[in-house]
Amino acid sequence: MNQIFALSDVIGHEVPGWVTGFYLLVLVGMVLCLAFEEKIHAKKSLIVGTFAGFCLVTETVIGYFTDRAHPMLPFGSITLPNGHEVALPIYVPAIDWSVITIILGASLFVEVTSRSGIFTWLAIKLTKQSKGDPWRLLIFYGGLTVIFSAVLNNVTAMIIVGSLTTVSLGKLKRRDLLLGFLITEGLLTNVGGLLTLISSVPNIIVGQAAGIDFVPFFLTSAPFVFVATIVTLFQARLTFGVKGLATDDEKKVAAELVAGFDEKESVPSIRFFWCSVLLLLGFIVCLAGQSALPWDLDELGMGFVALFFAGMALWFYRNEVDTFYKAVDWDLLGFFASLFVVIYVMEQAKVLAIIGEGIGAMLGLPGPA
Repeated sequence: MNQIFALSDVIGHEVPGWVTGFYLLVLVGMVLCLAFEEKIHAKKSLIVGTFAGFCLVTETVIGYFTDRAHPMLPFGSITLPNGHEVALPIYVPAIDWSVITIILGASLFVEVTSRSGIFTWLAIKLTKQSKGDPWRLLIFYGGLTVIFSAVLNNVTAMIIVGSLTTVSLGKLKRRDLLLGFLITEGLLTNVGGLLTLISSVPNIIVGQAAGIDFVPFFLTSAPFVFVATIVTLFQARLTFGVKGLATDDEKKVAAELVAGFDEKESVPSIRFFWCSVLLLLGFIVCLAGQSALPWDLDELGMGFVALFFAGMALWFYRNEVDTFYKAVDWDLLGFFASLFVVIYVMEQAKVLAIIGEGIGAMLGLPGPA
């Protein structure tokens, strides 16, 4: 603890060393509570939200008694670019709303468009194209898992591909390969989560913080995802003994078995299906070209793009939008909103500076000039 206080004093800021040390302990306490979330029997949004409230209250009180003229939390109005002043609670600007809106908009959009059957339709199409060959099935399902994980959340991707895998291998009388297929697909959901800027929450946070656009992120990550996918598929082939069909008779029988799948059964409405296809293409194109949108539309950000397309998609279920609101992972949104507040308080208490100094010392990096 003495080392913590000494390091905070070395950095040379106006925050007392004991305050920085105190909030470092608070941060460690929060991480431990999250690690033992199941033992505490509380949702992560409640855990982090409680710590966020505690941090705001204590830092405000400490600032009042230590240096009232220069409180640690910068209370006061915010001046907009047009000169207008807006009075906002201190925790509102602490939250990175671009991240929150991307998560919310993308979640709603995918939840609605998935009802069109577009993802299941694509999966069945590829199943028929494989002609029942186990090795081709593994390649197709593996690639499909990566693509779905880049657009959908991992759970939804696994439900679609995993359920079709179970049915397909059952029809082909190859249930002995089911465990290997599911393990491979589970691994590939994590690989696909690296592909695009909206594939996972860490991608969104890093991309927004570093100012990385959709296309540069994709072009940088795609080679790594491709290599990881190929390696995973061939490792699965060796580990689980997935081999292609050898004789013409085997190929003919397998092709007849999967030919019984009808992709049209997964489409409840042809009109909604094609509208979802157009919306999905528009969503991807607008995200990819968001930084190049004309007439200052790029200033609205990717969060607006996600919310706008979610709103467009919701019009197809305008009488039951509350169903989709209930499907949103509000615990996840609450967790990240609260986490941003905690990080903001830690920044004001110079905890992040200490962590940065510590990491720099371990890596042998030069300190700030």
